[in-house]
Amino acid sequence: MRTMKRTLLLTACCCLLAFTSCKKSGVNLFAGDYSFKTSGEVSIKATAEIDDNNVTIPALLNISLSNDIGQLNISVSDKKNDEVIVVINYMNGDVITTTGTCDGQTIYLDEFQRDILPVSISTLFTDYSVITVSGTGQMYNEDMIVFDMSYKGNATIGSVTYKIRDKDVKMVAYRN
Repeated sequence: MRTMKRTLLLTACCCLLAFTSCKKSGVNLFAGDYSFKTSGEVSIKATAEIDDNNVTIPALLNISLSNDIGQLNISVSDKKNDEVIVVINYMNGDVITTTGTCDGQTIYLDEFQRDILPVSISTLFTDYSVITVSGTGQMYNEDMIVFDMSYKGNATIGSVTYKIRDKDVKMVAYRN
């Protein structure tokens, strides 16, 4: 009887150790609610030659993005294929939904569109075209995702159209 109790206790301890030592990965790791902040800088380059007499509009600009904050929700859409649906709820009221996939400790956000370039000096731009955004994130300590974001599209300053090239845009999300 005593040997049976020891065997049962040893088996229970082994099972507990096996269950607690398993690391989450894929959709199981990323699913949840987060608070996020996005900041960074993009470079824009004129798509056509600029007249040298027009010194007020440079051919190449580096622009700081305004800091976006809000809530991020990642929900499982297809566990078998590690697919997620991502809802980005910006503090300014915009809500964007996109899809993504998870692979181990990495999440890949599919492209989504924003109708503005989030710059702190918005009066600089007279017109916007659609901005395409995508991102790749790495999970740290199962509670923080650091995304490298990619912004692509065009912006217009006066009569000059600029092509947006991403430079350094990060979104950091902390699990709530």
